[in-house]
Amino acid sequence: MMSGRLGRVLHFHLRVYQVLGFHGLPLPGDERPHRTRQLLRAWSLFILMGLSGMVAVCLTSDLEFLYKGDLFGCVNDGMKFIFSELAVLSIYAETMASQRPLARFWWLHGKLNRQQQHASWRLSRPVSIRSELRQYRRYLISLYGILVGEILINIWLWQVQPADMHLILFWSTFEPLVFIMYMRNVQFVLHMELLRQQLAQLERELSLLAEYSRFASLTGRSFKDFGHFLRRRLLQKQCVYNDVHEMYTCFQRAFRFSTLTVLLSIYVRIAVDCYFMYYTIYISIANLDYSLILPALFEIPAFIYASQSCMVIVPRIAYQLHNIVTETGCCGFADLSLQIQNFSLQILHQPLCINCLGVTILDCCLLTRIVCSVGTYIIYTIQFIPKFSNQ
Repeated sequence: MMSGRLGRVLHFHLRVYQVLGFHGLPLPGDERPHRTRQLLRAWSLFILMGLSGMVAVCLTSDLEFLYKGDLFGCVNDGMKFIFSELAVLSIYAETMASQRPLARFWWLHGKLNRQQQHASWRLSRPVSIRSELRQYRRYLISLYGILVGEILINIWLWQVQPADMHLILFWSTFEPLVFIMYMRNVQFVLHMELLRQQLAQLERELSLLAEYSRFASLTGRSFKDFGHFLRRRLLQKQCVYNDVHEMYTCFQRAFRFSTLTVLLSIYVRIAVDCYFMYYTIYISIANLDYSLILPALFEIPAFIYASQSCMVIVPRIAYQLHNIVTETGCCGFADLSLQIQNFSLQILHQPLCINCLGVTILDCCLLTRIVCSVGTYIIYTIQFIPKFSNQ
């Protein structure tokens, strides 16, 4: 069960994820949390069965759910449905089976927030909705920016593309899957943004300690047992880093398989739409379905940007840690140096490396590999297109 108070922005979006079947935990304030958890699990199972049944009908029906113009287009549509089904299975299976690490993640998030509020003497001051929007602006831009783009492109497509049975059937069955993939992707972004905020706060606090120690060393102005004070504060920050690292571990466990399958589904969608776009242009088919690829082009970069933003803060934390002056003036304190070394070893042995089941690290290098692979197979497709068109 989740504990602590959530802001209105977080509470609203977690409620949306509950409606979609992604979040199987009751929110703070929900009555009868045990029954709520059971209902959420049953709701996730119901959505899984409904979507899986829809995909099975699309793949086996004689209706034009798949493109029937030629084998190449049919295989492309079939691949998109198959990989989307793999993602749907992993999403809802994880939602039902990985509630414990997710609950631990939110418990740690609430614990760290309470510590920060207590330290800044703002526990009783209400937080405005404007400050919450500013706090979660990265997540909100990723969520609503791509969503608005998807809606606008769909409206434009229905205006310019002649409607036929295939377009109606394919759009009405595949677009819900696209929406599910997209919302799960931004759910990843939300959790990584919460991790990033905790790491950024830790970096700022260590920067202040470094400034205090530097000022005391240069001016000789401090107070009695200043070295002991720095050591106690560093020990507190080390405990905070340990909690943040545990949040990261819980995130990896809670979204272990769906991270891989969702990104793979988006990648396959981009790849086959790129191939089919060139194919339809080459043989002069009046089909603009591939225009729906445009929002998908931003989904993987949005995820990688959130992941990279978390991982790059850890070296900056180590940098601020070693900026603390320990050798001169009033800060000369042997235990303080040992505490810094201990903290450094913890960062070295507990890095934040967001990955997909250990298959690949989710950083900017992955983005370049995706672009290179899509480009490479487009070249292969161009070589075989004359054979497809002759058939």
